[in-house]
This record gives sequence, C-alpha cells and structure tokens, in this order.
Amino acid sequence: MKSAVKGTSMTQPSKAAATRGRGRPPRLSREKIVDAAVALVYENPGTPLTIKRVSEAADSAPMALYRYFPDRDDLLHAVADRVASDMRFDKPTGATWQEQLRGWMLLSMEHLRPYPQLLPYIASTRQPSWLPSFALLTEMLRPLKLGDEDLAMAIALIGTTIMGQATLAASRIPAAEMSAVLREALGEADTEEKAKVGPVVDALPGAFDRLYGVVIDITIAAVESLAEDTSGTGPTAKRVRVAPTNPIFSSA
Repeated sequence: MKSAVKGTSMTQPSKAAATRGRGRPPRLSREKIVDAAVALVYENPGTPLTIKRVSEAADSAPMALYRYFPDRDDLLHAVADRVASDMRFDKPTGATWQEQLRGWMLLSMEHLRPYPQLLPYIASTRQPSWLPSFALLTEMLRPLKLGDEDLAMAIALIGTTIMGQATLAASRIPAAEMSAVLREALGEADTEEKAKVGPVVDALPGAFDRLYGVVIDITIAAVESLAEDTSGTGPTAKRVRVAPTNPIFSSA
C-alpha cells in the first residue's frame, strides 16, 4: 500500500532574511515559533517543551514569544494543531476502503508516535486542524453509503481509536519492563499460579506488538456493521437497531 505522511519541517528563510546584516536574528513570527517547537518535540519527545527552549531554538528572547502566545499551553495547542494538520495520506489506486482505512490508521499512529506530550492537546483542540482528516475519511468511506449520523459515528470511532491507542502507547511502560515486574511479583506466588500466569506474562511483549493491528481489525469490523441493513436492502431501507443480548442474563 502506497502511503505518505507529509512531515513537519523548518520554515525556509526568506530572501529578506538573507539580506539582513550578519549576526542580526531573523524576524520572529508565529509560524517560525511553531516550526521551531515542532522540531524540538520531534527530536526530543521526552523533554518538556518550554518557552525558554523554544525561544532559544527560534533565536529569540523568551519574552518575545509572549507577543504571539500568552502562555505555554497556548503554544502547545498551536504546535499540536500543526502536527494534526500535517497528516497526509496518498490513497492507493484500486485499494478497497478497508485497505485504505488500515493504511491510514497505521500511518496516523506512525505520525503521532514522536509527539507523546502533544497528544492531550491534539485530543482537546478547538481548532479545525482535524478537518482534512475528516474530509479524507468521508471520501474513503463513501462506498458504504452511510447516512450522516452513521458516517459521523464511524469517523468518531476511528479518530478516538487512534488517539486512545496513541495515548496508551505513549504512557505505557515498555512491555519487556512490564514482564520483568510481573515476573518478580510472581516470585512470591504459589506454584499453581506461576504455572498459569507465567506463560501469559512471557507473551506480553508479543501481544503489545500485535495490539494495534488487532484494534484496527475490530475498528474496521465496527464500521462495516454500521453499513449492515437488518431490515431490507437498497438506499431507502430503514436500519433497525437491535440491542445486544447479554447471554449471561438472557433466558434459555
């Protein structure tokens, strides 16, 4: 599957900047500040983004940044919006919508992975930075002929799945470290418990490696279920929602 993410990059210097006197810093701008901040977060994902670090990267005094951003949170929101809006995907010719969706979800996770400290800001943004992704998903899911409500549900499901998995992956300790901790805890368990839990603990690293692929499969199946017509066929048929039955409490 051919796919591509348009990466973030530093802004190219203008001709005017090239003609300034030697040693004179380039003119500061909101775009230049965000460019510098994105590069910092990408290069050092685990280092908190601060006004001081960004001002140094933008070759400016810290107080100068406050003319463009009233506080650190405002800056982080702007950086998060840039990262979200920079997601790009080239739909492969001839691919099914399922193949396209799988490729986009994998690529989205790859795009978000370097920015763990921005994930809460991306999830809570009030800017239309996700609009290009919404438009792409709307086009991608067109073959399903979903109504507006179900299409909105599908997009919400896909978006929250990606953000949720990215947030969990960013905050979860490495699987190998988790296995070591659990193994140590099992040292005090009885023989029977060790025999039952030990193999599962050993399989954890592989499970986490497979996890997102399984989640994508489940998400695709859920989107497919929105297109299932349980009361007839054709575009005018009305879908009937049936509440799932819990087999534990249902009567025989």
